[in-house]
Amino acid sequence: MGQRAVAAGAAFVAVLATATAFYLVDQGYRVPTSAAPPVVPEVRQFDLYLHTFEFGDRQVHHWMPPTLVVNAGDTVILRVHNADPNSTHGFELGAFNIAIPSVPPGQTATVRFRATRPGVYHFGCALTGCGADHGSQIGQFVVLGNGRL
Repeated sequence: MGQRAVAAGAAFVAVLATATAFYLVDQGYRVPTSAAPPVVPEVRQFDLYLHTFEFGDRQVHHWMPPTLVVNAGDTVILRVHNADPNSTHGFELGAFNIAIPSVPPGQTATVRFRATRPGVYHFGCALTGCGADHGSQIGQFVVLGNGRL
């Protein structure tokens, strides 16, 4: 019984050591639950409208949608529509060197670029003097930073 007990004890220790080793290896390779899967760059297309409406005795211009969101690395195709029937407007997104000097009433201009830098950027009308609210004709372009460049 002495040799049998020693052999059974050694087998038990070996099984326990193996199970512990597998557990530790499994814990070492576990992906954290907060890690997001990698984002594959895509081509994202947007229609951006500069709308006009009357507010009391004032004419107000605003971008629809007011915020565009993409991932870093995405290619962006942006169709800028001037829905103001009376005034020419422009478009600029200075952070990406995008400028459309003028878009006549009812017309559309298209730009294509790659969103390379994560951050929150402002876009607006590029034609100074287009309206009394020119400085308020702004929107946001958001580039999320989890893309691969």
